[in-house]
Amino acid sequence: MRVTPLDSWMNGITGGETQGLQEYQLDKLRSTLKTAQNSSYYRAAYPPRIDSLADINNLPMIDAAVLRERGTELVCLPQSEISDIVSLLTSGSTGRPKRVFFTKEDRELTLSYFAHGLCTITDTGETAAILLPCTRPGGVGDLISQALERIGVTPVRYGTVADLADCANTLCEHNVSALIGAPVQLLALARYCRAADASPNVKRALLCTDRIPYVARRELNNIWGCEVYEHYGTTETGYLGAIDCDAHDGYHICENDLLIEIVDKDGASLPDGVYGELVFTTLTRRGMPLIRYRTGDITKLIPGMCKCGSRIRRIAPVSGRLGGSISMKCGAQLSIGDFDEELLSMSCISDFTLLAAPEDNRLSIDVEVQQSIGSTSADEIARKLRRSGIVEGLALSVKVATLPDTLTQRSGKRLIVVQK
Repeated sequence: MRVTPLDSWMNGITGGETQGLQEYQLDKLRSTLKTAQNSSYYRAAYPPRIDSLADINNLPMIDAAVLRERGTELVCLPQSEISDIVSLLTSGSTGRPKRVFFTKEDRELTLSYFAHGLCTITDTGETAAILLPCTRPGGVGDLISQALERIGVTPVRYGTVADLADCANTLCEHNVSALIGAPVQLLALARYCRAADASPNVKRALLCTDRIPYVARRELNNIWGCEVYEHYGTTETGYLGAIDCDAHDGYHICENDLLIEIVDKDGASLPDGVYGELVFTTLTRRGMPLIRYRTGDITKLIPGMCKCGSRIRRIAPVSGRLGGSISMKCGAQLSIGDFDEELLSMSCISDFTLLAAPEDNRLSIDVEVQQSIGSTSADEIARKLRRSGIVEGLALSVKVATLPDTLTQRSGKRLIVVQK
């Protein structure tokens, strides 16, 4: 078993040992607070210095609402030094988008992180397909492509999967050995390849950008015999975050730029091993540092050293989001994760959307089926959900659309839409 490739890179930056890392993080946090005094928002509420890492608990937190409503007040450099601005809507929101500002140095850090992290799933001389948006310069797909080139890997900038046959042919034509993409899309692609007797040489897959269902990990391994890795990151972190290793026992955190805390609903710090909300502080950003940013993602810090031999701290796979479940009037609690495991376990289903009307106890499900993979009926799906118990007490409506081996393109993370 290899030590995570991030280990030597991060240790060379931070000093490696626990004391060296803590000294590094405190030094960078002090620099961040000093830089933050150039921001009108931070200057009014944050001190220019703290004495110890423990003092971070005394600093205020920010969240998506602050980023959305007062984001420009968090910027600490003139616009001439900002190289990239990313706008994104909060999941389920149609209001003002969040805007995150990056410098050239921020993007270089992301490239370096990607280059070292991607060594987990691919080797020099191989070919890796990027099944994520690749057209926007500085976007996640573009940065992954640049990072792969740095480590001597040929990138195939395919983009999100729309035509399953075309994507399968591309993987075979380019002898792709590694895939990077969204879990549900890769799951549908693998099932299509099995049904169509297409045999791409996929050895490893990295799942990212959305919640990762267990069924996706299991099926990719069963169909392709590939090893499946996972990554956690957000636009707010500059796509940095934490990545799986060969031990598959949590995700190693990019600790040279992210100081991670886990807090309870009141914002109090929780010990390792206890689930709570992930809060991060960027340590090296000068353009738009984010100090104690509440992500809404639920996870825990894993105690102890990883089985791979690295001392880099790890987080567990995200188990959900604050407010991510929908409370129905009858008392039922609906979460996208529960439906993922039930519906995606049916091999013919490639995706689905959920529309909930909590006051009326109604749930509508639109299911997509690929014509080459198999078929099902609305009644069969409804019976399966009734047996599972997750729709108990609800008026359930199921519609099935059979698609000609194409995937519907969606923006943002998959979630339950609430009917107002």
